[in-house]
Amino acid sequence: MSRKSSYRYVGTPDPMTEKEAYSCEKYMKKNRHAMIQAGRYMVDVPALLALFHLDCWNCRAVHRETCCEGGQPYAVEEWQIPVLEKEVPEIAARLQTAGERENWERYGVWDPEQTTGTIRLRHGNCLFYQENNGRFGCAIHAYAEESGHDVLPLKPFSCQLYPLDLIDTGKEILLTAVTKETSSFSRWGTDYLEQFYCANPERRKLAAHLDENWFALDGYRPAFEWNMPMLRYFLQEEADSILDHLRKSSHTPTASM
Repeated sequence: MSRKSSYRYVGTPDPMTEKEAYSCEKYMKKNRHAMIQAGRYMVDVPALLALFHLDCWNCRAVHRETCCEGGQPYAVEEWQIPVLEKEVPEIAARLQTAGERENWERYGVWDPEQTTGTIRLRHGNCLFYQENNGRFGCAIHAYAEESGHDVLPLKPFSCQLYPLDLIDTGKEILLTAVTKETSSFSRWGTDYLEQFYCANPERRKLAAHLDENWFALDGYRPAFEWNMPMLRYFLQEEADSILDHLRKSSHTPTASM
């Protein structure tokens, strides 16, 4: 079995490349001493303590486009397709314009030319990037909040994961976050680290021209803290031990700015 076929991103059928898989394997060998084993998970403590500030509502105020624009999420796994399709009529009914609703009804939500489970683009963005109450964002997330549905099984997994990453090596699952050291194999690449304030507190410190309330420096927190509900949902019986260890580690000097 090739390395490429055994390494995969969790939550999507989209594969890692051979180069990404090699970089991941190399990283794990080099940094295993700093990781902890929790059941089938290898927990990359240093990466999970890296600082982020997901001030998403202010993203459009400081960047040309948000992470929901100019592309599409990773394809969803097969089990999630009928789960999402069941709610699509209700999500579509909340769209702002008749033209948009008609487009969804005519073309559906999936891109037939891509990997099964790939959401279609609309105006160059993810189809679900829509206006809601005067703000643009994820129509799935907005629908879940308004209707009382659980967003965790409904929203594409990769869209909930940032800045974390979960990689199945075939033997264990690496729980990590995107950093300079992991970006060569992370599904998030280098764009966030290089261009977005949410992933780069040092860059934010230099941006004296910004309103101090946008991506405020005192709002940066360890990566794992931004995804607690999702982590508990996914990690299940391993969640408490992993999160307890990360909380204790986050009080060490390595987690401070």
